[in-house]
Amino acid sequence: MPLIPERVRRWPRPWRVALLTLLALYALYLVAGNVFLNTPLFDAVTNRKPEKFSLQTGPALTLLPGHAVVWNVRIRGQANHTVYIFRADRASAWISLVHLFKREVRIPGINATGVEADIQRVEKAIPPPPRGDRGWNIRLDAIHSDSIRSGRFGKLLIAGQGHGTVGFQKQVKGGPSELFDSTAGFEQATITYDGVKVLDEAHLAARFHYPRHYRDEAPGLRKFGITFAQLQVDGRSQAIKIDTAGPHVKVGSVPAEARLTADVVMDRGLLQPGSRVVWRLPVHAGVHAPDRGLLSLQLDVAQDMRVQARLPRDPETGSELHADLRVTGRKIPFEAPAELLPRLSGQVRGAWRFESLNWIADLFVRKPWFKLEGGGLLQGDLRIADGQLAPGSSLEVPQVAAIAEVAGVRMQGDAHALGRIVEGAPPQAELKVDIPTFRAAPTDSPKAVLFDGKALALTLRGDARLQQLRDGMRAQLRFTDARVPDLSAYNRYVGNDNVRLLGGTALLSGDVTLDAAGRVGQGRADLRGTGARMQAAGLSLRGDAQVKARLQRADFDAGQFNLGGTTLSLRNVQVDGDTGKGGWWGEVDLRSGHIQSEAPFQVDARADLRLRDAGPLLGIYAERSQYPRWVLGLLDSGEVQASGQLRWRREHLAVDDLQAENARLSLRARLDMEQAQRRGDLYLRWGLLGAGIELDGGKRTWHLAGARDWYDSRPRVLPDASTPGRANPAGTPDR
Repeated sequence: MPLIPERVRRWPRPWRVALLTLLALYALYLVAGNVFLNTPLFDAVTNRKPEKFSLQTGPALTLLPGHAVVWNVRIRGQANHTVYIFRADRASAWISLVHLFKREVRIPGINATGVEADIQRVEKAIPPPPRGDRGWNIRLDAIHSDSIRSGRFGKLLIAGQGHGTVGFQKQVKGGPSELFDSTAGFEQATITYDGVKVLDEAHLAARFHYPRHYRDEAPGLRKFGITFAQLQVDGRSQAIKIDTAGPHVKVGSVPAEARLTADVVMDRGLLQPGSRVVWRLPVHAGVHAPDRGLLSLQLDVAQDMRVQARLPRDPETGSELHADLRVTGRKIPFEAPAELLPRLSGQVRGAWRFESLNWIADLFVRKPWFKLEGGGLLQGDLRIADGQLAPGSSLEVPQVAAIAEVAGVRMQGDAHALGRIVEGAPPQAELKVDIPTFRAAPTDSPKAVLFDGKALALTLRGDARLQQLRDGMRAQLRFTDARVPDLSAYNRYVGNDNVRLLGGTALLSGDVTLDAAGRVGQGRADLRGTGARMQAAGLSLRGDAQVKARLQRADFDAGQFNLGGTTLSLRNVQVDGDTGKGGWWGEVDLRSGHIQSEAPFQVDARADLRLRDAGPLLGIYAERSQYPRWVLGLLDSGEVQASGQLRWRREHLAVDDLQAENARLSLRARLDMEQAQRRGDLYLRWGLLGAGIELDGGKRTWHLAGARDWYDSRPRVLPDASTPGRANPAGTPDR
């Protein structure tokens, strides 16, 4: 058979030349076009900026100019924080060659099969170029597929029998973009979120478009404000399973026969009247996820948006929910969802058994000094007006374990908690925690018992606006006549071998105010001890004591506290070995008291004292039998008024400027006790008679001649508080 048919050879020569030229050009196109599509030349042209856009393909075929069929297509692109990846088994497309001369890539149609889409947000952004109009224009009129397998949008995955047609145009290098009227849908779809199946056997239909605009006119989420979108969903809802039995909450789903139906239309960020969502969602929650019932959620849009939720009461757990909320207007603030709150009003009533209720405490406190431990039933009636909880709202927990850690003391017991919103400007959120019986222990030694009692009340109160609640929250903690079974448990706070509590019982009352971090601002603590036994400065004492501690001011950042106004009363005191009459008493009133809690720990105080007599003071420096005969007559010389200066550090107690007077006796003293060592000076006078004692450990030196001059010449053990900044005498460091 001849290569050129006889009929063609009879054509005029110009025609035959033209035909052969066309055939040669076509052959050249077939070779060049297919070589281009199947060699690295294609990658070199299309992947010039692979960080922004890359196209990878398998085998490709072109038979006609402007048309190509490509297999194993993978497209990856990134714009700002968004990465999009599209895959297809095969794609065929026409490209308008004429428009290339107009700096436009126009593809009237693309048909793809086996499509998968994946759109994710990443941390590392590629900044978009500035606005401009000099780049090439890319226009894809219709990208169509009848075999979309899946679409992933963040944690949301839709898989099934999908179809869709999408068209858009975009001018590169900062030019405008437009999304043409597009559609997408799935049949027999399965929808999962973060691996948890939400819907199956679902039908989805969507339609969407937005007008031509520059990126800076509607960047990111603001693009929803210019978009038209319609979504229809009808699918079988899975039951949500929340299992709290293990150390970590497990969220999953189980098959169910409930449904989700939705028909929602949004135009330029406004939900359109008639939009509606109805979701009947079975809920299994708690330890081993028992059945909690069918939760019904409904959204209706008219002039406003209305959300309703209902969960019937479970007779076994008491769980139930009734909510009716209204959002003024129809605008959705995609950029700032919190802007919905001021538009929200309505009521939420219900009860739910939570495995952990500590989230309630987290609303009020910044640091975990107050906790609701374990689970329990929460009953609530919340009334919301213009985004704020309104007066009359309440939350109640009939029984829950409560723990409060204040100033190194851990108090705990089974509690009843009641939260409510009270009138105020602005309204106040108040949480009252009543603990009928409680036990207190050191934070670092929970098995030790400091005190136990009844009727501990903790009240937390702050701005009802949740954003401001913890910032301005104030708490008050009160209890009365808690029992202290053994005073020796408080030796951990004394920290000085020269002062030891040996036993006795007491009753303790407290009333303190705290901030959101659990720091005491002001407060009082009253301790009434009976049969208290202690050892102080080498003396063994027993008797009754009452301490009224007062905290006037506190600076927690600097670790400074003011205890001015604190008083100590001693009654029925007996000194072991003292043959004098019993029932000694004394009163101490702190004119000023200051605690530095930061290292090094230090307490400074100036005190006024009122004593029945000076016997115990003299007993610190010498035994009764060692004093001159004229001193023995002064030991029980009547009531003594005294004052002094004190400094207490760990393992170190110092007293200076101790002055005691009555009608017969004048006494001056200083004392420095560190661990088991004691040193100090004593001067006492009766009329013209005077005596001094120098105490150095177990050694006592008497000074009878010139006793006052000797005492005045002795170095101080504390700096003179009446002369700020005065240095200590040589050899007497301020310890």
